Amino acid sequence: MSGLERRYRRLLGLYPRDHRARHGEEMLAVLMAGAGGRTRPSPREHADLLWAAVRLHLRRVVAADGGVDARDVLAVVSLLAPVSLLAGATTGVHEVAWFVKADSLGDMPWATQFPDAPVWGLWAVVAALVLLGRSRAGAVVAWAAVVCSVLVAVFLPHQHWWSGMDAGWILVGLLTAVALTWSPGPARGRELAGGRAVPVMAATVGVTVVLGVFGHGVAPAELLGLAVVVVGTLVACGRRSRVGRRAALILLLPTVTTALGFAQLLLSLRMPTSLEVAVFYGLPVVALLALGGLPRRVRRRPDRPIT
Repeated sequence: MSGLERRYRRLLGLYPRDHRARHGEEMLAVLMAGAGGRTRPSPREHADLLWAAVRLHLRRVVAADGGVDARDVLAVVSLLAPVSLLAGATTGVHEVAWFVKADSLGDMPWATQFPDAPVWGLWAVVAALVLLGRSRAGAVVAWAAVVCSVLVAVFLPHQHWWSGMDAGWILVGLLTAVALTWSPGPARGRELAGGRAVPVMAATVGVTVVLGVFGHGVAPAELLGLAVVVVGTLVACGRRSRVGRRAALILLLPTVTTALGFAQLLLSLRMPTSLEVAVFYGLPVVALLALGGLPRRVRRRPDRPIT
């Protein structure tokens, strides 16, 4: 291998792996044919190849290269989101555990200590229906859960459902209902994510709830819980798959809004409600759009073979 070829290959190594596999040798042949008697790439070739590689990576970040089917992303969400949403009940489960420990569960004021219990009950039903293969029924109950979430947000704003760090649960709930209604469904999601996806997600939720119940208010336990959620979600969705990574971005919305809430507490920021809505709803949605996690449109077309 000549020194010129090695230098060209080093520059082409900056391109995405699958792009190199498809077009690398062809690009190299064109570059070598046009090199003439040079022994190294020209400054202009350096700049052109580097800029082209950067543009291609950026297009992939925002999913503008057409390499990710929005319906496949929603299919993975429709399979795993109903299970992942159950982690949102952690705070309420903590309250129940406290009253059980005090042997006074019958005296627990559910309206103030666990007012969103109906929401999580509905999502538990959705998860069961999806796992049983009843995705259409699951979609109906999912929309009921979304409506229930909005009612809690409107009539119980002190529970922080409207604009606080829990806003991510409403966003994921809405996208889950959309996915169950308009995607190819959980069966397709299982094909894409694999048979271990649901058990991994269920285990992630279980560990998260345990850490949240017994480590509530303890910073190391809460940080460990966030780490478990991130790692478990990526593993369940398929971190090596572009579709899986996009689906994981959607499922991790509650983690994003939780991080925003912690930042607000650390900085002691006081924001009017309108600004909180913009921050806790707007920023995550903008980030999803920028990173390609939120499908821009849903079109019906024949399913492509899995590659």
